[in-house]
Amino acid sequence: MSDINHSSEPILEFAENLILQKTDTYCSELQRRILSTALQGERKTYDQLADECGYSPKYVKQDVAPKLWHLLSQALDKKVSKSNVRIILTQEMRNTTQTSSAHNPSSNASIEAPPPPEPTVPTGKVKILLVDDQPQNLRLLTDVLEEQGYEVLQALNGNVALQAVSLDRPQLILLDIQMPEMDGYTVCQKLKADPSTQDIPVVFVSALDESWDKVKAFSVGGVDYITKPFKVVEVLARVQNQLKIQQLQQTLKTQNAQLHQANLELQRLAALDDVTQVANRRRFDAYLLTSWQEAIQDQHSLTLMLCQLDHFNFYGSGGNSQKGDQYLYRIAQTIKQTVHGPNDLVCRYGTFTFAIVLPQQTSAQAEAIAQELTKQVKEGEETFSLSIGLASIQPTSDIGIEAFIEAGDRNLQQARNNGGSCVFA
Repeated sequence: MSDINHSSEPILEFAENLILQKTDTYCSELQRRILSTALQGERKTYDQLADECGYSPKYVKQDVAPKLWHLLSQALDKKVSKSNVRIILTQEMRNTTQTSSAHNPSSNASIEAPPPPEPTVPTGKVKILLVDDQPQNLRLLTDVLEEQGYEVLQALNGNVALQAVSLDRPQLILLDIQMPEMDGYTVCQKLKADPSTQDIPVVFVSALDESWDKVKAFSVGGVDYITKPFKVVEVLARVQNQLKIQQLQQTLKTQNAQLHQANLELQRLAALDDVTQVANRRRFDAYLLTSWQEAIQDQHSLTLMLCQLDHFNFYGSGGNSQKGDQYLYRIAQTIKQTVHGPNDLVCRYGTFTFAIVLPQQTSAQAEAIAQELTKQVKEGEETFSLSIGLASIQPTSDIGIEAFIEAGDRNLQQARNNGGSCVFA
């Protein structure tokens, strides 16, 4: 079913609550769709609605729609039809709102979302590893860098450098190329091949000044190249530049991780019903379709359980909607705790209706769960009870999912016609 237009949703909820208050009758999901279409001014025939929703035209024209207009006429004590329903309900809603506002003034407070946390950056002294087989070069660079507040580590050859990195990870490496046993190119390749050290920036410092030497240095993973004899001011500038780049990269990684977590949370919230904190109707539609397709592919059974609350009169004129929301939340959580299969999904299907998708569950298994549900809800909330309709099937490609939902809806209505507080399968 398509989503309800936001402008007509308040009128739809008002009408549903009015019918419940005046006639003690809940609207079915199909009746809500018919009423929503009329309120939005869509010129659709009952045949078109039946085709869109997957119901038979006869069922819609001779059963569902006439009963809806009769309930509204009874609730409003005037003749209501598809053509005049929006005018009548809008006027009635305006009168009710004016009356309740005079007795219950209220104000809306906006809630400002907290700002996202600032990304963290490394603190403490920056460690720089110097790798050179010439002690005088090590001493000169060490003195220069320590004067700037850096912590300096030293290595006289490639093997010592690799051991030093594994024991005490530096933020930056200044690496000579020409060394005995293992040259700087090989050291850099080994560092870049190790996931634990591949992100450490390596700046080559070498007397080699040919273009191909520099090209090779960058090809093995170097980020910069300083030619000997070097100038102190140049070394410091290049060191500071690489450390700044590294900090920006780390900040970006942190922000990306936070953004990923925020997106996951938004996806979770988008699939939740605000009041009951179980899955919402959109999540139900997507999950039922996925479960249906998997059942066809794997040739296993699928069960749909529709549960509607009996005698739930908290919404509408004179009702305590806040208390009603609290009851709905508790009942939803009771259902969720009772239905705890790894692939089972509990959803808020309508205002007072919950839908439960039970993949790989047979009718007998689902009926046992349904009986336990009615028991748990009745014990936890003595004022209320559940009417439950079950539909089980082993789907095939020549059966439509709409007929499956219609079967669950019919069985739910039959459970209510039997007096409620029962299971009909």
